[in-house]
Amino acid sequence: MASFATSLEFLYRRRLTLSIMLGVLAGLALFVSAAQQPAPDPGIAAFMQMVPLGAVNKGAVIPSFDATGRRTSLITADVIRRVDDERIYAENLVVQMFNPEAKNDVRIDLKTAFYHMSGGVLRSADRSRVSRSDFIIEGDSLIFDTAKNQGRMTGNIHMVIFDSDALSGDVPPPSESRPTQ
Repeated sequence: MASFATSLEFLYRRRLTLSIMLGVLAGLALFVSAAQQPAPDPGIAAFMQMVPLGAVNKGAVIPSFDATGRRTSLITADVIRRVDDERIYAENLVVQMFNPEAKNDVRIDLKTAFYHMSGGVLRSADRSRVSRSDFIIEGDSLIFDTAKNQGRMTGNIHMVIFDSDALSGDVPPPSESRPTQ
């Protein structure tokens, strides 16, 4: 049977690990939001207003372009249905946000979602995934504010960072000082 001190060590390590992960996630969220361009697009809101109430649209593909003609986003969904004057429901929704540098492109995958047109907020209560070339994060629910280009993921969160050395700021030693094998 574990002693009281051993139990405290486990709780301390667990709390420390959780604090570090939350710090990394907060930093990554700031990094992603700084790398992204503002996303509010009145063209998408205008397009969604044209979707008739209650009509089911299958195989929807909605591109978005900036003033220079560069594609800034692509929204695809198996099903889109306008629920009321404020909300759009989507199934198997994929939102891709493109940046001048391809490594900063972001993809959001949602099984089901509601888009609130007046506030520009996308919500999903199902397992969601946000991915970029350097990370993947999944959680049980997602709220994404398109006006602020910020999101919040809650629930059972799993994150994989592909190049953590870039986040730590550690610089490898020059090649001539590395030991040979």
